Amino acid sequence: MMEENVAIVRQALLASSRGDFTDFEAMSDPAIEWDMSGVTGWVEQEVYRGLQEVLDFLEAWRHSWEGWHFEVEEVRDASGGQVFGGIHERAKSAATGVSVDQRRYFVNIVRDGRIVRVRMFSERQDALKAAGLAE
Repeated sequence: MMEENVAIVRQALLASSRGDFTDFEAMSDPAIEWDMSGVTGWVEQEVYRGLQEVLDFLEAWRHSWEGWHFEVEEVRDASGGQVFGGIHERAKSAATGVSVDQRRYFVNIVRDGRIVRVRMFSERQDALKAAGLAE
């Protein structure tokens, strides 16, 4: 089960990195929650609830950047059905032209083969701690 959860999250991240949220949608529970409270300085909606609201958020994020892409740097099992993931994201703001080169971290909860919750973090240590993997 642990390897299956890691594979689900890895596949969803890899597809999303190409701007294709189809796999993410197929692997997500209809009642999924996406929690941005771990992102430093995030001033918009903190938690997105339900698959359509999460997909709308992801599409809006993708379209707010030029050349948006990310590399998946790590995906690994954590405790209690959680999967830790790390990405390296690069893009240029479509509105201001400011470039971004940042790492983001995720704690995904997978149940019955579906992603039910995603928590996003700015700091790796915060995400590791939330996943029960503090180093």
